Amino acid sequence: MARRRQEIALQAEIETQEEWNEAINKDGLTVVDIYQAYGGPCKAMEPKFRTIKNTLGDAILNFAIAKADTIDSLEKHRGRCEPCFLFYASGVLVDAVIGANAPELQRKIMLNLEEEKRILKEGGERREFIFQQIDQDEDEEVDPRLQRHRSSSVANAITSQQYTLAVIRPDAYADGKVDEIVETITQNGFKILVQEEHHLNEHDARELHRYKMNQEGYEEHIARMTSGPSVVLLLQKTDAKASTVDDLRELVNSDELLKTNVDYTPSTDNIHDELMLLLPHIARRPRTPEENLERTLAIIRPSALKLYKDAIIDRIRDSGFEVTRTLEIQLTRQQVEEFYASKKNEPYYEDIIQEMTSGPSLALYLTKKDAIQGFHALLGPAEKNKIKEATGTFRHDFDIVDAKINSLHAPRTRTEANRHLQFFFPEERILVILKPNLSDQQRSEIVAAFKKAGFFIMTRKMEKLTSEQVAQLQQSHQGKDYYNELLNYMTSGPSELFVLVKENASQSWQQLVGPDDPAKAVESAPTSLRALYGKDLVHNAIDVSMDVEQAKNDVHLIFGDLDREEA
Repeated sequence: MARRRQEIALQAEIETQEEWNEAINKDGLTVVDIYQAYGGPCKAMEPKFRTIKNTLGDAILNFAIAKADTIDSLEKHRGRCEPCFLFYASGVLVDAVIGANAPELQRKIMLNLEEEKRILKEGGERREFIFQQIDQDEDEEVDPRLQRHRSSSVANAITSQQYTLAVIRPDAYADGKVDEIVETITQNGFKILVQEEHHLNEHDARELHRYKMNQEGYEEHIARMTSGPSVVLLLQKTDAKASTVDDLRELVNSDELLKTNVDYTPSTDNIHDELMLLLPHIARRPRTPEENLERTLAIIRPSALKLYKDAIIDRIRDSGFEVTRTLEIQLTRQQVEEFYASKKNEPYYEDIIQEMTSGPSLALYLTKKDAIQGFHALLGPAEKNKIKEATGTFRHDFDIVDAKINSLHAPRTRTEANRHLQFFFPEERILVILKPNLSDQQRSEIVAAFKKAGFFIMTRKMEKLTSEQVAQLQQSHQGKDYYNELLNYMTSGPSELFVLVKENASQSWQQLVGPDDPAKAVESAPTSLRALYGKDLVHNAIDVSMDVEQAKNDVHLIFGDLDREEA
């Protein structure tokens, strides 16, 4: 490809290893489009990058294109690259985007640039992004001209450094040691993302333990592992010293309880194969933006609302946020004092009171993937004396020069977002349980029905309920002739648990889910979820809190205090 004139090019051209080393070690954030000679760089993104650069006007944001064919460091990208953008901060790979996804690229540029500015100013360690690609089958021949258009498996890959698998052996399960083992693992900093029963057959047991094939006692171990159900754990440790795999191996080998009852992934190289073997529904499940959908609140303060209302809303939407609801409101002093109670001892507290009571404000209910952090990165600094230098941010572009405080407000944490949204848009929360043994397809269809009915998923997890938890959740069914069957069923395998929020959630939910008895649901509400997916009073697919007050107790039982301040 002919080299462009460097003085007018937005993206520096990199074709040698020396140029590569120099480019990625620059101070600031460098976004590199990796390309090969047969396809060339992703030209469709250049106008977007130019707009971002011109809007931000930031000297520490750099763009480049790098030719994988001639750079040794990019050898792993040869022959199989679809559009691939790597983010380097002072020599450290901090992020990546696979595919020509303009909104995702803009979001990650803003987030990583904000983080790099913070590190350059305050110091700190850059977190390295582990880039994992899934190799294509060796026997599969792919025309390199078509390779850039193949769907990406990279985006759906589980990064091996961050996750590992553990298997609690059948004899430990039979001896009732599972809870003690799980507690030991979690007390050592591991988060359990998935916990499922799995009865290994001989083929799977041999595949899982093939690295032990030549060790003494191999056949006896296979016999033990196939003798009954095991418990499979998908674990994550975000502060692992090297990798989650290494930290778990170290823990198991140092703890007698774990050493005699738990098998673990021996190497990061084994993660993908073991995940496919033990948790194929997790390994194959595509990650959609909706799974990481967050909600946040934006407040346009009175002075800015008078001048910039439509421009701000348009800018928010252009940034990829959905404006779900709006509320224009004239706040009283009492309301402002309640909302900003945490700022009471700040020197600018009275300035906030004066501004927020000077006229109507506009509250915006926003949703997007990673909405809280994403919107805060776009917002810019809160301090008025720093806004002038923060070109390209909302608070800079919509600043009221004579105002003593900034033009917009947004929460910084999920806890704060929940509290602030509840202040302006009161909602009810309910606990919903998708009972054991529903298929992945059924779960997917039910979740789609939640969203179609206007419910927001505040949080969710997979968990096998204990008898004690079921007893508290099913108090209204105790004493019924089917209760013991219900108890056994609800503890027979993992359930998927949700906290859903919506205005008048309990009333809306009853219409969506239908009567407890699927037979009655078929007659009175044939399109309800229990009519479609339930079988009988026990196997009726879905359980839900009876009312709002009961829901508060149910949510706390399963998820703890969702409104406590985050660490």
